[in-house]
Amino acid sequence: MTVTVLVPIFALLAIGFAAARRGLLTAEGNSGLLKIVSCFAIPALLFRSLADGRAAIGGGGIAMAYLLGCVTLLIMAVIYGRMALRLSVADCVIFGLGVIYSNSSLIGVPIAHAMFGRQGIALLSDIIAVHTLVLLPAATLLLAFGDGEGPGRLSKALVSAISNPMTLALAAGTAWRQTGLALPLLVDHVVGPLADAAPALALIAVGATVARVPLPTTYAAPLASVLLKLVVHPLLTWTIARAMDLPWDQTLIATITAALPPGINVYILAAHFGRSAEDAARSFALATTLSAVSVAIVIQAFAWR
Repeated sequence: MTVTVLVPIFALLAIGFAAARRGLLTAEGNSGLLKIVSCFAIPALLFRSLADGRAAIGGGGIAMAYLLGCVTLLIMAVIYGRMALRLSVADCVIFGLGVIYSNSSLIGVPIAHAMFGRQGIALLSDIIAVHTLVLLPAATLLLAFGDGEGPGRLSKALVSAISNPMTLALAAGTAWRQTGLALPLLVDHVVGPLADAAPALALIAVGATVARVPLPTTYAAPLASVLLKLVVHPLLTWTIARAMDLPWDQTLIATITAALPPGINVYILAAHFGRSAEDAARSFALATTLSAVSVAIVIQAFAWR
């Protein structure tokens, strides 16, 4: 299972990387591709998977297990950032977000889809909601207060989170699911091709993004971030999921998601507030490369259960 799932995933990442390095996919082109993936393709896949009444959803347990792991790890990361790395409070927020905010949409969705099909996407949607509606707004609020912006910035973050295409897709898919009706054929013919293209396009876009990140000159913060993200986060999430007695498939999806590299939004937020943006970018690139190992270990460990 490990080879069958991961070889296509990281082959597509490599294609994106090579396309960027060879100049076939420019920075502007990749920026447009990321927007198409984030605004149309991934939302289409989320909507179709949730609207399909045959795919079981997590019922909130998987989201709670993942969120508890994130909160615990965030506290650990902030303490480590302050005491060992001597980071400011605001920089600790970025450092902490980088170890709890997984790339659940651009990398997690293709992996969940490859392993479980629409059922995997339906389960993963709970975690994507945690990322979109809890983690990013909370981090934005902390950074805004640190910059003296306060509630105004929070309201913008909440509006952005609620109007995010992925949030809208989650809400629309859940609402349609409640009707018990199949998607109209015309709607399925529009949504279907976008949803089918989402995994490949997302991975190519991530690979091209990694290709443009320079190598770090200092490794302390990026290496610590990668260790916490790819090793501690999945172990902590697995422990909590087991303690909550979650079903096997939910435990696997939660643990794999925790073993993923950080999402590109961590870098975007860091750059916006001028806080450790270079370290965030390098952690993203390094963790994305090494996540082949962390995800492979998780999948193989579950296969041996």
